[in-house]
Amino acid sequence: MASKPGSGKPSPAPHRFRLLLDQGFPKPPGFRVEEVDRSIEVVHFGDSYRDLARARTPDWLIYAHATRDGFDALVTRDKAQVDQVVEMWVLSRLVGFSVVTWRRRVDDPIQEWGQLLAYLPEVKKRLAQRPEARGAGGVILLPAPTLDASSMHRPHTTLQAEASARRLSIQQVGDEAAAEVRGWLSHAGRASDELDDLLDLRGRPSAQRRWQQS
Repeated sequence: MASKPGSGKPSPAPHRFRLLLDQGFPKPPGFRVEEVDRSIEVVHFGDSYRDLARARTPDWLIYAHATRDGFDALVTRDKAQVDQVVEMWVLSRLVGFSVVTWRRRVDDPIQEWGQLLAYLPEVKKRLAQRPEARGAGGVILLPAPTLDASSMHRPHTTLQAEASARRLSIQQVGDEAAAEVRGWLSHAGRASDELDDLLDLRGRPSAQRRWQQS
């Protein structure tokens, strides 16, 4: 336990967030979240509650056991729990405990783990509040991992914006970029046509016409 500067009194150890992963949540061999973020402890339900895992245990009872044993949240892929009256009634009485699930069901283990890791900082902010500040237990709904048209960016868009801003043609902007690339290669003592060879630009019809004209 560290001491507070100038006080001589030991400061409390930083809180370690404890997440319980529900049954059925993917368990990649050899992967430990703690190696990515030491402030988090992740436990699989079947590893800590073998008796409950073997029996047909209602979700509300899992909430109660997890809260009693010091877990901050249960991570589950079963969003249906949000609509179960008994589960939500029990959760409303568990101060400071949360259920983390997805707004839309995800059945891909890579997406599940990837998104959980991506949102862990935000989940931790919610869990970092004192239990009494968090109030009654609640549900954290993670958005579905999707890519729409606004998530895609075409390189041509940047070139076009640069050309418009400087009142140049896209060809002129491209020629400037190519000159900068070749200048860097030459300054670094590398062949100025290295990029062309790497990208096989000379094999493209448009490039062949440019090289023939040069």
